[in-house]
Amino acid sequence: MSSTVLPLDPLDQHREVPSTGFPSDQSPASTSDGVPQATVNEVVAIDLPTVVVPDRADAPIPEITERFFRALLLKVPLDRIEELHLFSPLRQGGVETGIAVIAAREEILPESVVVEIEPGSAFVVAQPVVPTVRHTVYTARYRLAQKGPERGKWETDVVAEAEAPLITVEMVVRGVLRRAGQESDTTRFSAAQIARALRLQLGAA
Repeated sequence: MSSTVLPLDPLDQHREVPSTGFPSDQSPASTSDGVPQATVNEVVAIDLPTVVVPDRADAPIPEITERFFRALLLKVPLDRIEELHLFSPLRQGGVETGIAVIAAREEILPESVVVEIEPGSAFVVAQPVVPTVRHTVYTARYRLAQKGPERGKWETDVVAEAEAPLITVEMVVRGVLRRAGQESDTTRFSAAQIARALRLQLGAA
């Protein structure tokens, strides 16, 4: 029995096989529902919006707080303030009390050195002007009578507690909270934020 060989179609020699995007010896793996595995495992990058929490010190301050700030600036110049921690006011028996802890910067210039050449004769050796920076921690308070016969009476005081590095300010803040005997919140102000709240310019207070 002889077999018949069909002649090749001349067009078959130039016909291209459509590309599948996979090696010839592989086929795309599929999941049970027929979706290509490459699609299932594809990672989609999503740009999440950045949440910016507003600084409470940038919000407008109440009239009483503004009065308090202006009173304490009479004792501690604005351009010396490194930071101010304002406590939430406490109200009891018709009296409102407010407290703030302030870290103020102070620059100490070095003293000149006097060298004695001979008895009765001396000259001054000039030292490089490199001031030493230290911080004084103050506690400021106000007391406002809102009811009773002393209604409207206002009292403030500012006391220098100690000279200490800035890292100890948080310890002073926690100590004040402890002495207050109740939960309170604090807001940290910079000198620039105080100036903005009081509509002042740094160096002009």
